[in-house]
Parts: sequence; structure tokens; C-alpha cells
Amino acid sequence: MSIQSTWLFLNYGQFKLVNEIQFGEVQFYFLDEADDGHKSSYAVVSVYGPPNMDLLVQSSHVLWAAAYTGDTNLHVVNTRDIISVVSMQPLPRKPDDPEDWWFVVEKSGLDDTELTGYVDPVASGPDVY
Repeated sequence: MSIQSTWLFLNYGQFKLVNEIQFGEVQFYFLDEADDGHKSSYAVVSVYGPPNMDLLVQSSHVLWAAAYTGDTNLHVVNTRDIISVVSMQPLPRKPDDPEDWWFVVEKSGLDDTELTGYVDPVASGPDVY
């Protein structure tokens, strides 16, 4: 078995870890080649802590905020288990709030492009450029 590693840009992702959706910071990706020549790709991720349940419930499960755990919570995940790329932004602090809390920002994907069947009759005529 040989391991080849490739350093890529820093990114954040949503992935499955032990059948549970998690968020983390990808540290690096690597390939693992089995003796039969089959290659598999993996990522080493720093998994964020559990979400702040008070914020999650008060926001109707919209604001997912968690502490950054750094190198204390590293896991190897198969790249097939990475669901999407997200942005982790620092949570603005109020007095007496804990430090180093981050929240998830997800960009709408192609699955959100057809939210309704409504067509604007004014903008759908033959004179629209």
C-alpha cells in the first residue's frame, strides 16, 4: 500500500461521519492505492464541535454555530462522503459569549433553482431580451 498526498487550498465541507452530518475544515486530501491497484481518495478534516442547541432551536434550525476544535478532533473521511462545500464564518460576539464560534453559510445549489412554478407574465413575453 502506498500513500500519495496532495496539498490543496483550504476549504470547509459538509460530510457524513459515522452516518451523521458534520461540518469540518479540510486539512488535506490523499490517495490510497491498494495492492490490486485500486485507488481511493480521502480527506483529513478537523471536525467542528456539536452545534449550539439554544441557537439552533431559537433559529428554527437555520443557524448552525459551533466551536472550532482545531487539531483536537481530526478524522479521515472518504471523499465520497463529502456532501457539499460550505463557508464557515466567525459568529459575531456579544459580551460574555464564548470565543472561537463559527456558523455555516451554505450557497444555494442547482436543486434550489426551481422553487415554484410561477412564471411572471410580464417578463415572459416575446419582447423580453
